[in-house]
Amino acid sequence: MKSKGLVLAGSLLLTAILFVSSAQAQQEIRIGFLSPATGSMARPGEEARMGFELFWEQAGYKAGGRPVRIIHADEQCNPDVGMNQARRLVHSEKVHLLAGPLCGHVGKPVAQVSAETGVPLLIYLSGADDLTKWNRVPTAIRPAMSSSQDAHPFGEWLYHEAGARNATFIGQDYTFGQEKTLGAIATYTAAGGKVAKQIWAPLPTNDYGPLLAGIPANSDAVVVCLVGTDRLRLFEQWFDFGYNRKFKIYGLHWLQADALQELDDRAVGLISQALPWCQGLETPENKAFMDAFVKKHRKIPSYIVEMAYTTGLYAKTALDAINGNAEDRKAFLDAVRKAKVTAPRGPMRLDEYDNTVQNVYIQKVAKVKHPLLGDVLINVPVKTYKDVSQFWKWTPQEYLARGPYKR
Repeated sequence: MKSKGLVLAGSLLLTAILFVSSAQAQQEIRIGFLSPATGSMARPGEEARMGFELFWEQAGYKAGGRPVRIIHADEQCNPDVGMNQARRLVHSEKVHLLAGPLCGHVGKPVAQVSAETGVPLLIYLSGADDLTKWNRVPTAIRPAMSSSQDAHPFGEWLYHEAGARNATFIGQDYTFGQEKTLGAIATYTAAGGKVAKQIWAPLPTNDYGPLLAGIPANSDAVVVCLVGTDRLRLFEQWFDFGYNRKFKIYGLHWLQADALQELDDRAVGLISQALPWCQGLETPENKAFMDAFVKKHRKIPSYIVEMAYTTGLYAKTALDAINGNAEDRKAFLDAVRKAKVTAPRGPMRLDEYDNTVQNVYIQKVAKVKHPLLGDVLINVPVKTYKDVSQFWKWTPQEYLARGPYKR
């Protein structure tokens, strides 16, 4: 009798385990996605949502054998709002992981929520350098880029490939603009270049006339790092005031896809940006991504779309590796760290500080005939720097000892 009782108890236990496993397999994995849906950054926020949703549509909204549900939250590009929205997603929506935010200065407070609660955070854009350097959070991983990561190769390119020896830099006067501009200056001057002048533009700047008038006459290059509508203002005033006849202009971070939609052929041939992704990459992964996005939205995607799309790829790769056990946060984070993916931007892996090692492309504007869109302006690569780390050619110890880029 005792033996039969043990067999029955064991059978019941096995049935219970199988029932729980089956129920867990059917339970949805909830991902909280933070992006600005209102305010001045609503447009790039919409692009981020487009990229993330495109990936999960292609994946059938499934990972590791479980259904996936995306829960959106409006971070408004505001640190306090971002923190409150992240807490709502964790405590009220019971999300298994967070993806976001978009805005650089919202990254720290959202990472703080991740640290407080243990809910993993995949940072799809927020580039503040210290998130994966001096102020790391063990539960936050960035499959995007740090602000200065693509600026370092640009500085070397400016000296060695563009031949600039005395450059003026125009950067927006906030953390992202400072880190990017100063990162490029660091490698440019290390290569032998001299800085004619640093010009810091408030965000926003409506009239670039006074700033452009301050460019030293002996500058053989003017390097621009701008976001938002300021990109269009500077572009128009550059040509309207005839500066194109006086100086060569180079975009460190300037003419992205959303800006190109608003510009004319004067942009063709200009160096536009340095980024880990380029619209004109001739790879199977990028062609498939571009075709899918254009077919769905009838426009060329921006790098923000690709960043969010690739974050979805990282999430699914990790969830598949742990058979969808999103409740095991440590296993998920370990799986993300081990993942090596080939994204539209190219091959990627994570460094020991949880930021990606990836290619960086120096890009220029070209006019092409798209089979669906007709004549369009896109960015094409002119130089590829492979396996670029956020620490560039320094060791992590050397880089961290120097401290952050600050003006």
